Amino acid sequence: MCICMLLYLPNILLTKNSGHSPLSISVFFCHAANKTNKTKNRTLPRHILLPQTDDIYRALCMHCGFGSLNAQRILLSIQCLFATTLSIGYYTRLSSIASWLLYLSLTLRNTWLNFILDRYFHYLLFYSMFLPSLDEVWSVNAYLRQRNQQQPSPSLKYQSYGKNRTTKTIISPAIIALKLQILWIYMDAGYGKYSDPLQGWSFHADPLPALDTYARHTLGAQYLYTLLGPFGLRLMTPTVVYAELGCPIVALLGSWLGWHKVVQVAVALICSLHVGIALTVRNTVLLSLVACVAWAVYLPPSLFGHEESGKQQKQQRQQQNAIIKMITNKYDLLTLITIAVFVSGSVWFETIAKQCDQSMEHIWSTLLHNRWNVFVGAEE
Repeated sequence: MCICMLLYLPNILLTKNSGHSPLSISVFFCHAANKTNKTKNRTLPRHILLPQTDDIYRALCMHCGFGSLNAQRILLSIQCLFATTLSIGYYTRLSSIASWLLYLSLTLRNTWLNFILDRYFHYLLFYSMFLPSLDEVWSVNAYLRQRNQQQPSPSLKYQSYGKNRTTKTIISPAIIALKLQILWIYMDAGYGKYSDPLQGWSFHADPLPALDTYARHTLGAQYLYTLLGPFGLRLMTPTVVYAELGCPIVALLGSWLGWHKVVQVAVALICSLHVGIALTVRNTVLLSLVACVAWAVYLPPSLFGHEESGKQQKQQRQQQNAIIKMITNKYDLLTLITIAVFVSGSVWFETIAKQCDQSMEHIWSTLLHNRWNVFVGAEE
């Protein structure tokens, strides 16, 4: 998650601008790519946007309350400050809450610039507010605790064996919800490709498979095309669908059953897929890196400096007992209720609500949008 925050910092500099003109720092990085367009299809000026929005929208969108360029610069500076403290693991709980609220506010100011990368950051920042071990290792807070010889936070229960710290498998409502969110992302994306009416992600795609159309523009794509040729790309195309549908299920089951090597193989396969996308499809590097970071929730604690105790006897029963016990903690109970409301809202929005075409009037299409069926059809 720390790496995700490091990616989050340049993202707010690179992809967003608001007010009546773009921020100077955005111009420095993006030149004129993301200029504010005062039309119906882009970010609207405040005097046009505000009359369309409801009270909840205006209350949550802090960026809508100020029209001057200096005010937007101040908000951006505050957002970068919290992104930095979250990246280095200093006051992580406060930083994660502030980062999520500011990112949501910035997205509401620029609803027409809300893409899949923004949804990734939206959900990762949201769940980071509730993760129990956000600053346990590789952070300023962890260093300060070690220097002051303080115990880690109550969310992790350590036992000392010589110089090694050990811990049981970490389970919390946020971790379970984040793993299920990852499962949904790839199920939605994979099934969308599998059921594509154009069959662009099948071996029998006509005239060209999806990889043959997407993987053409970068240097890595040119090398890939030279090595594999048209038939090789056609053969590889359906493997993307199989990886998206299979790896999340294997990782989730392996995590539940304590099969750590199986989980690591699944994570390695899906991350290799995203690295391949970053190298062969243009403008996908940041998205691919964030997608890889999301899978860190599946990695065992020992990889980050925590060794698990004993031989993990009766691992499955311990996990089941932990799920029952975790709701007795008041913080975990509040976390469970908050996440349940958030997830229920997403289900409501995707199945019942009729707000998907009103992103500039209500917050729901920005706050609760949870669809991931991207790259479904091959380019014509």
